[in-house]
Amino acid sequence: MTRMRSAAGLGRLAASRPAASRPVRGQLAAGRLAAGALVLMGLALSGCSAAAPAGPAAALPAGPGSAISPAATSPAAASPSPSSSPIPTCTGIVPGFSCTMQQRIIKVQHYLAGRHGSIGIVLDDRVTGAVWHNGNAHTLYPAASTMKLAVMTDLLLRNRRGTIHLTRTDRRQMYQALHTSNDVDANDLWGKYENAGFQQRIRAFGMTRAHFTGEINWGYMYCTPRDLDHLMNYILTKAPAGIRDYLVRQLQHVSVHDQQWGVWGAGPANQPGNKDGWEQDPLGTGDKWWITNTVGFAGPAQAYTLSVMDNLYNYGGTGPRGFFYGANTLTQIASILFQGHGTAAPHPQPSYVP
Repeated sequence: MTRMRSAAGLGRLAASRPAASRPVRGQLAAGRLAAGALVLMGLALSGCSAAAPAGPAAALPAGPGSAISPAATSPAAASPSPSSSPIPTCTGIVPGFSCTMQQRIIKVQHYLAGRHGSIGIVLDDRVTGAVWHNGNAHTLYPAASTMKLAVMTDLLLRNRRGTIHLTRTDRRQMYQALHTSNDVDANDLWGKYENAGFQQRIRAFGMTRAHFTGEINWGYMYCTPRDLDHLMNYILTKAPAGIRDYLVRQLQHVSVHDQQWGVWGAGPANQPGNKDGWEQDPLGTGDKWWITNTVGFAGPAQAYTLSVMDNLYNYGGTGPRGFFYGANTLTQIASILFQGHGTAAPHPQPSYVP
């Protein structure tokens, strides 16, 4: 997660407010989105955990991230098999995906038509190479704790090259930063190993629009859903096998308390893994903007990747309502795509609920 930030440290997201009113945090598209391309949704809290529950330090690679009730109790269906050529009756709807997946994409579009806020989505079929995204796939959103996945990837790569040397303590902190999204551990690692050069290094992951918005820290960055999609696909296709396997294993075993939502909605039959992030941005006017993000994979051999970033603006007020609305929205998207139906609303227990 990301800590709730002060107005001075962060600045504001843009809803329908003039650009002049937005300080350092960057820009977001305003208004409501159409069902097929620009879609509305909900947001949430700060995506991390302030206190890390005890957990074993996983081994790192050697050196030199409103429930749809009718089907809530349906058994999880296996991910649709990707096919190299769509069934003819589906051709032209979302080319490159199986007919089943194309129909599920359309269901997601209908689901999002009535949601609050602004949402960007990218879905990749890693078998066929097909990609579906909505109109906000290139919109900048606060990255929140999804950026921790990029940090851990960078540290592992540099450790492998021998330019840094991760200690046993570092490895325990990496585990917590991914497993519970612990901010304290992520900040310790950042202070020890990271700097402004991080922004340039993650260009190699395909995160070309990710940038700092003031303070040089992972928690003060914007990126796009496309950036997160590129990061996930870099890990699965280009990272050395030891790093890829470590990160896949960690994302498939995240904490049930605060990380099993979003892409996790794909259901156990699809062996999902994800890194979630959330934050609440104060505007200084009594309003709050909630952010909920998720990036991960699902399906046999991580056949699909999915990234979703959501800005709820001031929907839900200052309490936790916005967080749960956003976390549920992201979970339902994954459930519809990978199970074909909605699922029970998740009940994450983040460390920070205002």
